[in-house]
Amino acid sequence: MQRAVLLILCIVLMPATALAANFSFKNLRNGVYAAIAEPGGKAASNSLIVITNYEVIVAGAHFVPETIKELLAFVKTLTPIPVRHIILTHHHRGFNHIDFDFPATIEIITSGQTWQAMKSEFRQIENQVTFFDRSLTIKRGSTLLVLNATDRSHSEGDVFVYLPGEGILFTSDLVYHDVVGYMGDATFRNWIGTLELLASIDVRTVVPGLGEVTTTDGILKFQTFFRAFTTEILRLTGKTLEIEAAKRQFSLPQHENMPGYQAYFDVNFRRAYLELKALK
Repeated sequence: MQRAVLLILCIVLMPATALAANFSFKNLRNGVYAAIAEPGGKAASNSLIVITNYEVIVAGAHFVPETIKELLAFVKTLTPIPVRHIILTHHHRGFNHIDFDFPATIEIITSGQTWQAMKSEFRQIENQVTFFDRSLTIKRGSTLLVLNATDRSHSEGDVFVYLPGEGILFTSDLVYHDVVGYMGDATFRNWIGTLELLASIDVRTVVPGLGEVTTTDGILKFQTFFRAFTTEILRLTGKTLEIEAAKRQFSLPQHENMPGYQAYFDVNFRRAYLELKALK
């Protein structure tokens, strides 16, 4: 009986696909793990974990105390090497309970625009911070992490992370895979160009902001949804309709059953409609 219990525990704790309260953890390759947000948990976005011979680096967004604790606990099951840096890929203004509760020993790396968004909150981050303008390359041993900041796409200064040696791209919330996420701070006219850039990067593995690990096909699939969504919005902006009337006429039957579509529809529609109508 004891042997059976131990076997079950070993299977549950296997790092290749480990399950926890808020994430499922997947070993991608060479000490790189994806933390996939579990539906109904505290994690609102996926994260990336990169283990080097000097430090562990975690990338992501929407960090709350519970998810930070879970990520750090998982890392400890893999290596005694500490997490020294968090790459904060973006921050939504007005969310003072998110992205502020990191251990004091961890330094934050983020874009200048995301740093400005963090500074606008009534809470102030106490960690050391490194912020950059357009790009930053981090070399740790044989591992390269190439960080690129967009101007405005999903939010202000979104950062995506590329590991050229491993062929891995972490898009954070610039890409959702088979799910609709929050687009309430988006700049739609810029986001479509960013998606074209992401789709052009030669990678084997793509870790999206929400949804399962995918490939470049996942980016192309999100592009298809994104173009359909914005095309329907543009059709409605050509009419003399108030926003609520336009929302009632919006129709995207081929995508409306996607997870998250209904939950985020009002905020996503309003943001897209007001922006794209202003361009007319």
